Amino acid sequence: MIRMSTIMASSVLMIRNVSAHDHLILNGPYIQCVRWKRKPMWLPTAKSKLFRIPVKPVIPTEEAEELKYINYHYKTYMRSLRHYFITRERDNKVEFDPVSVKKMADEDFLKCSKINEEWNAQISVEREQRLAQSREARVKEIIEKLAAKKERDLITQATVDAEIKKAKEEVKTFITLDNIDEAIENALKTVIDHNAAINLDGSFYTGDHEKTRKNDDSTM
Repeated sequence: MIRMSTIMASSVLMIRNVSAHDHLILNGPYIQCVRWKRKPMWLPTAKSKLFRIPVKPVIPTEEAEELKYINYHYKTYMRSLRHYFITRERDNKVEFDPVSVKKMADEDFLKCSKINEEWNAQISVEREQRLAQSREARVKEIIEKLAAKKERDLITQATVDAEIKKAKEEVKTFITLDNIDEAIENALKTVIDHNAAINLDGSFYTGDHEKTRKNDDSTM
């Protein structure tokens, strides 16, 4: 520990800042002393300079006029800047006033509502047009399907009518309880020869095939 009275090269400000502490816990190699470039403004005038009269600097006329011109512009700029800040502050007070904010919010809501209603009306018109086109296309599709179904039904009905007509014609040849005896007699009387043949001219051999074959052998 190093006592305050042993700190070397310390300014008055540093001593005042650390005067509330009885001792400092410092690491010697890391001590860094900060010195003021000039005397702080809160310190009193030194006794050696208490009654000293500073010499007023002599400024050339051209330089004085230039400094006056620069000072005039500086004050003008600062006055404009203050006026700008005052205006901005007044505008901000008006802009962020609760009544003004609520009024702006209501106006914005009304504006947004109007835009939303216009958009809804436009979308409604487009939707109605789209639905009308969809209904028209659907009706057209249904009509086409009905026509195709009607055509298919006509074709099916014609096929069915043809089958029914054919079946009605074949009904006459059906064997029933009434004509079964007659059908049996016809079957017994009708001899079917499965040895039918044709000659070189394409004519059918009918009758007694054995006799026809013998005749053919004799002619050879």
